[in-house]
Amino acid sequence: MITTYALSLSSVDRTEEDRIALIDLITDWQMEAYPVDADDDAPSGLSVRTRLASNDPVFRTTITESHAKSSHVSTTTATASLINGVLTFDFRIVTTPRTVKVAPHRAPMVPPHVIKLVRNVLKAVPTFDAERRVVDEVSTITTELQGQELGYLRFVEKRALPLVVEIADFGSDNPPFIARGLGPLVGLVHMVHITTQEALNGYLDASRQSLISPATVVVHWADMGQEPKVLRFREIPPASRGREIEQLLTSIIETAARSIAAPHVPPPPRNNDEDLYEAPQREPLQETHGDADSAAHIEQLESMINELQGSLTEAERIIAEQTSRIELRDDQVNKLVLQKLALESLTGVSPQLEDVTTMTQAMDLAKSKFEFLVFHDRAMESGKKLEGPEPMSILRDLWRLNGVASRWMAGEITGTSLKAVCAEAGLNFAAGISEVARQKYEEDYLIDWHGEKVRAEAHIKRGKKAHLVRIHVYFDTERQQVVVAYIGRHLRDKGSKS
Repeated sequence: MITTYALSLSSVDRTEEDRIALIDLITDWQMEAYPVDADDDAPSGLSVRTRLASNDPVFRTTITESHAKSSHVSTTTATASLINGVLTFDFRIVTTPRTVKVAPHRAPMVPPHVIKLVRNVLKAVPTFDAERRVVDEVSTITTELQGQELGYLRFVEKRALPLVVEIADFGSDNPPFIARGLGPLVGLVHMVHITTQEALNGYLDASRQSLISPATVVVHWADMGQEPKVLRFREIPPASRGREIEQLLTSIIETAARSIAAPHVPPPPRNNDEDLYEAPQREPLQETHGDADSAAHIEQLESMINELQGSLTEAERIIAEQTSRIELRDDQVNKLVLQKLALESLTGVSPQLEDVTTMTQAMDLAKSKFEFLVFHDRAMESGKKLEGPEPMSILRDLWRLNGVASRWMAGEITGTSLKAVCAEAGLNFAAGISEVARQKYEEDYLIDWHGEKVRAEAHIKRGKKAHLVRIHVYFDTERQQVVVAYIGRHLRDKGSKS
């Protein structure tokens, strides 16, 4: 895994109100840049996971992306934590290679939506570095005293961010080379622009430097043991200056990505609510391990989860692409052959294709033939009322689900691996629904089951728009039954009008 962008900002003496404001910013950003719920209706190649609980000081959104033309899977995490009065905002992008080819991979420049989020965070939560506020603007230095203060800032040991100093090209009309704005460097550096000879003299005197002339950019790294990076634009041909500027920006971003450690946060609190599936028991950590060892172990597990999620997201994208190609196939003869073969395999007989042309016929056939599925009355009623989608497509999904159900009932798979098994079977499976749907429209997902109200959140997703269908399922762990609870259009969720 390769970190391509990392930013971490901390502010002391903050309150829960500040943390909530930060969470709102991250949530709004996620819904604008990646408008999907954590487990519902995510397009292929995209996964959004959220860590959020009322008793958890840590909020985290994790986005995994896989693109067809990319050799890497990208994982983006935005974290807001409030621990002992210290509010931390951490944002990082990590890529995981998915190829065996030896070829250069260049990470793209910081996306504009990430820059926008960092700017909003800096406005909402004042953050300081070496008693200097981190801002989204270039500080202009004009006097000798200001230049001296800037020079002394170079030697402040607790400074964590690089100091980027541009000396203007005195006596010319040339615009600044770097100090036009922070752009992708926002939150990563302090940037200043020296515009007079007096300010330059004060800066050189206090910083103990020489051979620094106008039209020069100096980068003072946070580690004073590192030599400053100097770029003299009078020595660079005008045609090459754009490339040099881009290389300087990339160098600072890559240095931050390799230097800034992820914040140590506590593990998620135990959830006492009943889960849809029984999670596997975890072996307790040995008490001989210290807190540092436990934190390192948790970070390692989270890294493994992110890598596995990347593999799963890419696999789902590939499956979705292949499914789309099959669905868009124009060869009607091949389509009829596939339907005939599928129907023969799932019924054990060789009926005529025209025998299954309605949802009523499909539902009756599924109920009589799929021995590992239990069809609730509501599923039969809603399925038979369904109009529009092709009955054979839904029948095939139920057939695949029947195969998954047989493995689940035999104890071969658990809730944690159910999504991967469904994907392998060609099913687009979601284990739950959005929190909004759970709170506002819970009655849509409830069924009467053995004298109790149970919530059928797990569902199979198929099609879009006029061809959209959802098959909701309840996994009865007590009776080891897989209950098909509903077959029909999308039930109400966060996108529905109140």
